[in-house]
Amino acid sequence: MQWHYVLGLAYSIVLASIYGLGQFSPEFMLVFSNILFPATAGVAVMASFWTLLKYAGHNPKPMFSMAWMGFSAGFFFWFLGEFTWAINVLVLQIDPFPSFADVAYLSGYVFLFGALFSVFRLFQSSFSKRMLWAMLGVTWALSAVVSYLLLVPVFASSEDQLTIILSTAYPILDIGLFAIAFSILLIFFKGTIGKAWLFLTGGIILNIAADLLFNYAELQGFYYEGHPLELFWLWGYVAFLVGFYIHKREL
Repeated sequence: MQWHYVLGLAYSIVLASIYGLGQFSPEFMLVFSNILFPATAGVAVMASFWTLLKYAGHNPKPMFSMAWMGFSAGFFFWFLGEFTWAINVLVLQIDPFPSFADVAYLSGYVFLFGALFSVFRLFQSSFSKRMLWAMLGVTWALSAVVSYLLLVPVFASSEDQLTIILSTAYPILDIGLFAIAFSILLIFFKGTIGKAWLFLTGGIILNIAADLLFNYAELQGFYYEGHPLELFWLWGYVAFLVGFYIHKREL
């Protein structure tokens, strides 16, 4: 097993251990989680930018460099969202959902969609009808699960309109990211960067799980800062980091 896999697995286990033991001290978890999220997102931004610099230096395809600019910008806005969330909780002591943090998170999706679409366009000639049907089948199944577990309860809830809109927007956007990323994974699966896209797609799947669990917990009123469900977001960042490293190494 190569060192980046070992580090990613070890960090994920350490996070799970801290979240498990930290449930005995809610005050610690409130501070710890709100420091950890911006820090982890910040490392993801640096990893994406690091990969961008290598692609820009070699410049095999100008659009590839533009795509990684999109990844860097998208993760920067997610970092900004995490930072704003932490400020709302630790400094302003206000409810961070919904808040300006959501503006940053949603802005990140715009750049990530642009990045993924740019990569897909470069290699769409290799995207067969068989791949298309596979992508549509998996995406439809995922959409059905999300709709049953989240969207139906959301629309049946008594939450205000803004909360309902945001609660539905995140999983829908996640599924959109997954559809494009999974399409790219199918193209690259047997190639040198297939593993990179496996981790990047996995990061999106973990993000879907996190958003699904968070919105359900919010609706049921049992979410709190430092809740174990946050691990899915953090594991997602770890998957992105490993994917970025593999992508850079295989260039």
